[in-house]
Amino acid sequence: MRIKLDLHVHSCYSFDSSLEPEELREVCAQRDLDGVAITDHDRLEGALEFQRKLPDLIIVAGEEIRTREGEIIGFFLHEEIPPGLSAEETIGLIKNQGGLVCVPHPFDYIKLKRLTASRLVELGGVIDCLEAINGKPRYWGANRKAMEFSRTKGFLVTAGSDAHRKEDVGKVYTEMENFRGPEEFLKSLEDARVYGERYGAWASQLERWRARSRRYH
Repeated sequence: MRIKLDLHVHSCYSFDSSLEPEELREVCAQRDLDGVAITDHDRLEGALEFQRKLPDLIIVAGEEIRTREGEIIGFFLHEEIPPGLSAEETIGLIKNQGGLVCVPHPFDYIKLKRLTASRLVELGGVIDCLEAINGKPRYWGANRKAMEFSRTKGFLVTAGSDAHRKEDVGKVYTEMENFRGPEEFLKSLEDARVYGERYGAWASQLERWRARSRRYH
């Protein structure tokens, strides 16, 4: 059975997001999504909490980890991984708990810290997939470059909205065969299709201001 997943979503456990469990259930029903990957910044707690509260949805427990070289997403995690490590150390910790390694928005050149193309090639043997479509890279050509690079270098691809609020969940998504666990997930990516496009480079920045305002009042 084919399913639709948004594989890059931030929850209210991220400092710059407001998405609550019931909001996620609502928007998934509206947009015919079967689930999402919760990938909060340097935190796993939200993903595990959303899994408990939303058993009717597929929730992949992930974390968007800030390494010294740029961000790396770990899928299928059970333990939180600290930020500030090298890319190799971070990947090792993801693999040690049976998780999968995904590099988000790899060609958003405006990001000051990101894994370069040469590093992606160097780490190709331990990177499981690249995010070929992201909803909000600041560099307008980032998704096209990521797709071309993935095809040329033989990387499996994912797509995620990088949503920080309910309105943006599902604007980008991955269609794939259903799976049980990381091995089947990876196998399903071989025949996956990715949909969506860049919808707003500054959407998360706006939500960051809103989230901070709510916390301080």
